[in-house]
Amino acid sequence: MRNITRMIFIIAFTLIHICAQQPQNIKHTVVATEKGQFHGWPANNGVWVWGNEILVGFTQVEYEETESHNIKEDAEQKSLLARSTDGGNTWTYFNPDNFVGDTDDKSKLDEPLNFTDDGFAMRVEGIAYHGSDDPEASFFYSYDRGDTWNGPFYFGDIHEAERFKARILTPRTDYVVLNDKECLVFISSRIEDTGMSDDLSVIKTEDGGLSWEIIAPWVVPCSDPYRAVMSNSVQIDDDEFVTVVRRRVINDRDECWIDCYGSNDGGKSWEFLSKVGDAGAHNGNPPAMTRLEDGRLCTIYGNRTSRQIMGRYSSDNGKTWGEEFVVRGNFYTGEAGDNMQDLGYPRIVQNADGELVAIYYWASPENPQQHIAASIWTP
Repeated sequence: MRNITRMIFIIAFTLIHICAQQPQNIKHTVVATEKGQFHGWPANNGVWVWGNEILVGFTQVEYEETESHNIKEDAEQKSLLARSTDGGNTWTYFNPDNFVGDTDDKSKLDEPLNFTDDGFAMRVEGIAYHGSDDPEASFFYSYDRGDTWNGPFYFGDIHEAERFKARILTPRTDYVVLNDKECLVFISSRIEDTGMSDDLSVIKTEDGGLSWEIIAPWVVPCSDPYRAVMSNSVQIDDDEFVTVVRRRVINDRDECWIDCYGSNDGGKSWEFLSKVGDAGAHNGNPPAMTRLEDGRLCTIYGNRTSRQIMGRYSSDNGKTWGEEFVVRGNFYTGEAGDNMQDLGYPRIVQNADGELVAIYYWASPENPQQHIAASIWTP
């Protein structure tokens, strides 16, 4: 009898734990949609938050059904922004002037940036993904929360470093502001024409962006044979950082997952902490991570096999992760399955009300062409 009681207690405890992980009363909203247009890839573009004001980037392309992404071949891929001023409930989107794709005329920064300015935002550009085409990497910055932008600017002479010799630079927007003049940028690179062979480095400026140096040639050891790209990183304390990284077997689109790495020396060296979860087949998905007000981490990612947006919490800075939960399911594949598994690429922030706001691309019966959506819940 005692054993039966104990077993019932264990089962009940497990069910309570799983239910506690699964967010309740998730609200889904539309961020950007337009008839005849495909919208995608927030993770390629970036997200910024100021209290209940949220700005997210995404790519817009003319819609056309294909066997891959439903985008018209050779159509212009526009880098757009969407803004919410009410914590993610309602959105407007716009095409900013002097932004990614508008000009190839790069220059070197001639005065230091103030990374802690209240309106500061930085958008990092590289090559080999939608809407960006700069093999040397560059950045744009804004001091008015994305209304106007300056750039593109070189990352000093970083593209000429020995580490990146004969490589193309493929960074997305992943940076951590340390103080008004210091900032870390996570920057990926690969040898051209070697497929999905990206690996990840960390660069740092101490003079407001005038010059940059490589402080971590590799986040994932160079002996590791798998793709490491599209990180999303947070600072835990002065010298401790955690990053989650998109992984993939280079020549296998169906073996994809998310790993977590940590640094205790200001980003100079990194060690593997944990596997966060599986991102499914069909080239998988990148992760998005934020640090909650209560100190927990939340990572989300698309799973293209289950056609869901998934998530996990960590209470020990990425060493272990709780039960996987579903942010959103029931992805609409179209009447003929034309949308396949084309979804995800999320970003995530916590708004001023303490809610988590996940932003990703999606398809639903109401909006069958891929659009940008958001899910909001209280963690």
